[in-house]
Amino acid sequence: MTRHISSTRLVRTYNASTVLRTLYEHGRCSRSELTELTGMSPATITRIIHELLQQGVIKEGSHGKSTGGRRPIYLHIDHTKLYIASVKLLRDDFVVALFDLKGQLIAKESLHVESLPPHTLLANVATSLLEIFASLAIPHEHIIGVGVSASGICHPIDGVVIRSLNLGWKDVPVAEMLSQALGIPVLLENDANACALAELWIGNARETANSMYIKTESGAGVGIISNKTLLTGSRFVTGEIGHVPLIPEGKLCRCGQRGCLEPYVYFKGFQETYLERTGQELTHAKFIELVGDGDDFATEIIDQASSALALACAHWGIILDIEVITIGGIWGRFPQILKHCQSYYDAILEQSVIPSNVQILNSRFDDIADLLGAAGLVVSNWFTPASVPFERQA
Repeated sequence: MTRHISSTRLVRTYNASTVLRTLYEHGRCSRSELTELTGMSPATITRIIHELLQQGVIKEGSHGKSTGGRRPIYLHIDHTKLYIASVKLLRDDFVVALFDLKGQLIAKESLHVESLPPHTLLANVATSLLEIFASLAIPHEHIIGVGVSASGICHPIDGVVIRSLNLGWKDVPVAEMLSQALGIPVLLENDANACALAELWIGNARETANSMYIKTESGAGVGIISNKTLLTGSRFVTGEIGHVPLIPEGKLCRCGQRGCLEPYVYFKGFQETYLERTGQELTHAKFIELVGDGDDFATEIIDQASSALALACAHWGIILDIEVITIGGIWGRFPQILKHCQSYYDAILEQSVIPSNVQILNSRFDDIADLLGAAGLVVSNWFTPASVPFERQA
């Protein structure tokens, strides 16, 4: 530790990560408090703090009260010197972004990609992120990781998209490919799961133990939080409700089945139908206007989406004993949909003689929920000592 160590290497060592995690959780600490909280020796704390101060990752702040000796100096993380990159990979929505350690959005860029081959798309993702880093003059060593939110069945441990109908991908090692291109650690999670994590950390579900996020608009899926923990299965298909038949003799889905949730909430499908019928583009703003005007086409879509989402909320929420359900995407913006889902849910519980205290809400994050969740995944992983795959330094 006596020689110069780049912050890339330093902040990812076990001990440095433990120090930073402790500062992150407590807000500020003195050197003696860090020694007590981490269990490290005073000499180790002194060396790590010296390097982190040199790198500008932490700062010295106010003085504490003296207990007989010199007044202790409090240390805190400079949240503007550490960043997390986020990537959203959905069928019609490819976005890269950069957040600081407080979750403040620094930069966001949508990618316009004509084809979906993994190598082509991920190369564009890497290029866009590198351009953002360069334009903001952010050193690579100040970026602690990249979080990726992708539609489909994902293996978060291996960083592989096992299968995504929306992207047309199968067994794509997203984390490995992006990590090689960027030289930065990459973590992967299913898009609905990422949104559920965003709601848990700073959204509707932050004060509840059991919650659910229903992902709509670009597909359909559910992220489930059970006892403050993301619920996953042995095959990582928990929450993949988009192509599970829900409505008897319902609409034909592109997967070949009838009654799946996806055709009732996939907004681009309605845009294509509207264009065929009228020759006009159907934007979000235009659709909201049509709903307000009582347009027959828009009213029919709202009614069908309301019924389908009410079934999804009730089927999954009651089985899992959920406290808060967040409906993401454009459908959560309509009070009539939220009201119908709430009424249907309450009525079922009333029939079961169980009082309902479940809340069905719209997401405050809207189009950045995936990105926030992916960023939070990196922060959580990085500040967990057991997850730091680097050497312990004395």
